[in-house]
Amino acid sequence: MRYYEEELEILIKAGAKVVEVASFEWERVHGFANYVAEDLGIDWYSWSSVSGLKVWDGKGFKVINPDCQTLAAVLDYYIQNENDMLLVLEDFHPYSEAQNPINIRYLREMMRPQNYSPKYKKAIILSSPNKFVPEELSKELPVIEVELPDRQTIEVIANSVVEEYNEYCMESEITSKLLESALGLTVMEARLAFAKAIITNRKLTEEEIPLIISEKEQIIKKSGLLEYFHPKEFLSSIGGLENLKEWIHRRGNAYSDEAKDFGLNTPRGVLLLGVPGCGKSLTAKAIANEWKFPLLRFDLGKVFGGIVGESERNIRYALDVAKTISPCVLWIDEIEKGLSGSQSSGRTDGGTSARVFGTFLTWMQEKKEPVFVVATANDISSLPPELLRKGRFDEIFFVDLPSAKERDNIFRIHLGNKGRDADKLGLDMNKLVKLSEGLSGAEIEEVVNEALFNAYANGQKDLEMKNLVECIEATSPLSRTMAETIANLRKWAEQRARLASSEKPEEVKDLGADVPRLQQEYKNPFIPKKHDDK
Repeated sequence: MRYYEEELEILIKAGAKVVEVASFEWERVHGFANYVAEDLGIDWYSWSSVSGLKVWDGKGFKVINPDCQTLAAVLDYYIQNENDMLLVLEDFHPYSEAQNPINIRYLREMMRPQNYSPKYKKAIILSSPNKFVPEELSKELPVIEVELPDRQTIEVIANSVVEEYNEYCMESEITSKLLESALGLTVMEARLAFAKAIITNRKLTEEEIPLIISEKEQIIKKSGLLEYFHPKEFLSSIGGLENLKEWIHRRGNAYSDEAKDFGLNTPRGVLLLGVPGCGKSLTAKAIANEWKFPLLRFDLGKVFGGIVGESERNIRYALDVAKTISPCVLWIDEIEKGLSGSQSSGRTDGGTSARVFGTFLTWMQEKKEPVFVVATANDISSLPPELLRKGRFDEIFFVDLPSAKERDNIFRIHLGNKGRDADKLGLDMNKLVKLSEGLSGAEIEEVVNEALFNAYANGQKDLEMKNLVECIEATSPLSRTMAETIANLRKWAEQRARLASSEKPEEVKDLGADVPRLQQEYKNPFIPKKHDDK
C-alpha cells in the first residue's frame, strides 16, 4: 500500500505549496517524490548545501547547478522557474531556526496561493529526520511523519541487498520470519544488517536471523530508550500468583487467527501494582518467554530531553519501534516514576510531561498492533488516575506478599535454580515457611544465595538447614517497615484491582514506633498526618 506517496500527492493536488516529510530514510523520501512526480508528469529536483541542485533523469541525479549551495539561491531559482517541478530540500531543519527568519519568510510567501498560478504544478518538500515545524508555520505547513518500514518495505531492501552483494551471496531465501527479524530498523539499518549477514555467512536465510537480531539489539540500545531482553524465566519460575498466571494463559491464546475470527480483541496489556520484590518484573519477563514474543524494556525516564520537542519525539520513536516489532511485549518498570511529573507539568516544565503522558495514553487507547504492555508500579499514589481507568489496560492486578504455601514454592524454586532439592537436603520446610513470614520473593531468593555463601565459607559439603535459618533471622523484611502502607494497599486492591494470588497472605507485623524510620516511610496518602498538640 502506497500510503505516504498517495498522501503527498493528494496534498500537492489540493494546493499545498510546501510539505514537510519527517523521516531519517532519505531513500524512501526520494521514492515518494519520484512516485508523485511520475504520476503528475513533472520533473523533481534535490538540493543540499553540499552538492547543490540536482535533477533526477530517471536513471540517476544530474547536477545542474553545483554553485547553488545557499538556501536563498535555490529558492530564487525555484521562484523564477516557471516550469512544473517538485523540489526536495534535504535536511532543512537547521535553516528554520530562529537565527534564519528570512528562510521562514520565504516559505510563508510561497504558501500564499496568490503568488502562484494554479496551472503550475510546483511544490517544495522539506525533508528532515524529525518533525520540526517552526511556530510561524504551524498553521500552514502540512506534515507527513513516516513510520518505520513495514514487512513489505523490508522485503524490498532484502532483495536489493541480495542483488547488490550477489558475488558474496551463495544462497538466499527471503522468508516471512527473516523479514520479521528486521522489523524496527530503518531502511539504512536493515540494509547494513542484511549486508553484514551476507558478508559473514555468504548467504541470507533464516539461519542468519540471530545475526540480524543481534544487530537490531545494538541499534535499539543506541536510542537509550529501549532495551532488548532475552528472558530465561517462565511462569513456572514464579512462586504463587495463580490467578495472574491463569489470566496470562488465557490472554496468550488471543493472538491466533482463530481467536480473531471468534471476535476477540487484541490484548492491550496488564498493570501490576503491589509490594516491591514480589514478582512483578519477573512476570513481565515470563510473559514474553511463554508467548515467544520479543521483550522490550522501555525506560520512561529517559524520554525527557532538554531540547524543545525532543521528549515528544522520543516517546513517538519508542512507541513506533514497539509497534513495528509487534507482536511483542513492552515492559515499563516502575511506571509511576516516569509519569510522576505529569500532574504538575504545566507549572514545572511547560507542559512537556503532560504531553508525553497524553501521547502514551492515546497510543494505549488507540493501538491496533499486538503490542502487549506490562507496566509495574510500587507506589499507587503517584499514578495518574487516567492510567487506571478501564480501557487502558485489560486488567489491573495487585501483587501481594507471598502466602505460606507460596513461600514454600518460592524456596523450592530458588533451591532448584541452584541445583538443590529441598527434600533430598532434608530441610524442614514447615519451619522455613513459618520463619520467613513477611518476606518477599526477592528476599527469599537472597536468603538462599546468602545461605549458600555461608555454607561454602564454612567448608560444608552442602547447604544445611541452619544456614537458611541464620540468614532468615538476620533479614529484616521490608514489609515490616511498610506494614501500614501494605495494609492500606490491600484495602485499595479489594475494590479496584484483581488479586494476583489465590492464597491469602498473613497480616504484616509492624516493627513498632521505637524503630527508627526513613522520612519517606511516613508518607502514606491513605493515612492522615498527626500533629503534635504543642
